Amino acid sequence: MYDQTKVPPFVARDTLCAWQEKNHPWLELSDVHRETTENIRVTVIPFYMGMREAQNSHVYWWRYCIRLENLDSEVVQLRERHWRIFSLSGTLETVRGRGVVGREPVLSKEQPAFQYSSHVSLQASSGHMWGTFRFERPDGSHFDVRIPPFSLESNKDEKTPPSGLHW
Repeated sequence: MYDQTKVPPFVARDTLCAWQEKNHPWLELSDVHRETTENIRVTVIPFYMGMREAQNSHVYWWRYCIRLENLDSEVVQLRERHWRIFSLSGTLETVRGRGVVGREPVLSKEQPAFQYSSHVSLQASSGHMWGTFRFERPDGSHFDVRIPPFSLESNKDEKTPPSGLHW
């Protein structure tokens, strides 16, 4: 709402302040994970998105952002991904496939970085992910780049809404 005595002249209403307070844990950046293999730097930032009930069980969702950077002058192309996803429910899933998000990006001196985001769901409130990306050099040879291991943690310390407000 507008308040001419403030600089800037706008202040958040009580409902926005209450929403921000309740959702504060989800608005914070989580850990940043980085690893470099053969001059390819992989950066991963996971975000907890929340839990939904489905068919009498809980499903926990995370989004993760990946940035691939070629720190060398040699052109390389991402060809495959290989993920290992461990859930505290005791499951270990393997995901293999061509490229990422339907693409096989080329990392060159002109375009040294590629960034994408994806999501994962687990039947447990936490887990871990790790894996490799397979790249191809111009001569046709391949090499694997490690994806740094990262934790998938749900926010168990959820705050209750301020008194008088109901969600």
